Amino acid sequence: MSTYPKRWKALSYLTAGAFLSPLDYFIVNMALPSIKKAFSASDHQLQMVVAVYGLTYAALVVCGGRLGDVYGRKKIFILGLYLFLLSSLACAFSPDITFLIIARLFQGVGASLLAPQVLASIRILFSSTEQPKAVSIFSSVFGLASVVGQLMGGFLLHLHWTKFSWEMVFLVNVPVTLICILGIHFTMDNKSEEKSQKIDFVGAFLLIISLLMLICPVIFGRKYHWAWWIFAVLTGGILLLIIFYKYEVNSLYKNRPVLIDPTLLQHQPFVLSLCIIFFYNFTSGLFICYPYYLQQFLHQNPVETGLAIIPYGIAFFLGPLLVPRIKHSAHTMIYLGLALLIAGFSFTAIFFYFHEKPSFLTNISLFLAGLGHGIIMPVMMRESISFISKKRAGQASGLISISIQIGSVTGGTLLGTLFFSTIEFWGFPKAFAVTLLMTALFQMTGIFINKKLLKYSKPYQE
Repeated sequence: MSTYPKRWKALSYLTAGAFLSPLDYFIVNMALPSIKKAFSASDHQLQMVVAVYGLTYAALVVCGGRLGDVYGRKKIFILGLYLFLLSSLACAFSPDITFLIIARLFQGVGASLLAPQVLASIRILFSSTEQPKAVSIFSSVFGLASVVGQLMGGFLLHLHWTKFSWEMVFLVNVPVTLICILGIHFTMDNKSEEKSQKIDFVGAFLLIISLLMLICPVIFGRKYHWAWWIFAVLTGGILLLIIFYKYEVNSLYKNRPVLIDPTLLQHQPFVLSLCIIFFYNFTSGLFICYPYYLQQFLHQNPVETGLAIIPYGIAFFLGPLLVPRIKHSAHTMIYLGLALLIAGFSFTAIFFYFHEKPSFLTNISLFLAGLGHGIIMPVMMRESISFISKKRAGQASGLISISIQIGSVTGGTLLGTLFFSTIEFWGFPKAFAVTLLMTALFQMTGIFINKKLLKYSKPYQE
């Protein structure tokens, strides 16, 4: 296999561009209290600022990968960068909270065009011996984003040499996207693979509308006192999700393009793996509630808030690096990761219940939780793919990406709603402790699912 001479330079720009996708999730969480103050926004609107980005990204990430196959990965990656750049500027200069939510939706579209091009490009640009190193570099982006997002968000919000405050968390994307646009232009060729393949935009539309109908009622239910129409919209979202699935089955039968291969959702071990991935990403609730708790209740400044989450972020970054050194089966590693998550969140809940401020003990417990997250993430990605044949690995990877994003959005929505709903009854410390404990309890589902996976130890073959 002849390798592309500028592949490592291209990878640096690809990774930097893809880094923006998870970074913008973590960094925006730091700005939520400032956004609330600037726009007099409600808690429900703040949740939408986070949720609409993740939902759009989740629904369109598979389309982003297919567009790269059809029109060339360089072209689609640069398109994603331009869209991310323009939507970031729109976010920064939003006149009101509604405009910001809409701008975040378009930012999610831009993000969905970036990440899929990286893994696909690694497969094309690098030899088989170089691919593990290239994938490791890309995988470290997610753990690093959690650390950099919190720290950078804190420092940017603490700057006083400009008239901007929360706007800086969006404006920081501008120089990064411009550098990546120029870098990719000179280091990467534009090659497409399947000119005849069409994109399932109808499926993408059905999926994103159904997800919005499922998430929005949970966010706004408390505001409207859980009126009957809230449950009607939820029911409509479930029905539309069923229609989406039937549409995909019919499209596959008629040999039309599909967003998600429905036969993969009929393969039990793969679906069980997706469920574990879905639930362990409920940890996203921490990144919404913890910065809000520190800034609104303890009145910490953004820099102190950013430093408080670092133990989790560092462990999240170190976890994937430790996995190759631990010589145990995948199922044992899944149990280990889940056990660390459960213990970490449970102890953190106890510490905050009895002592309202962060301490050395909370740093240790958050480190344990972050380590569990960092361990289970690469193991589950590798294990879930092992059940699927190589020719369907692309579709399976898309479903894994969707599970990660929907898990993050659902977890952030449910746990955020629990936190904001119970503050007025129990106060900040107890509300936060209960939210952390619920995060731990959700991880228990992974323990039971992993038991069922034990009988599917052999990779799936077709």
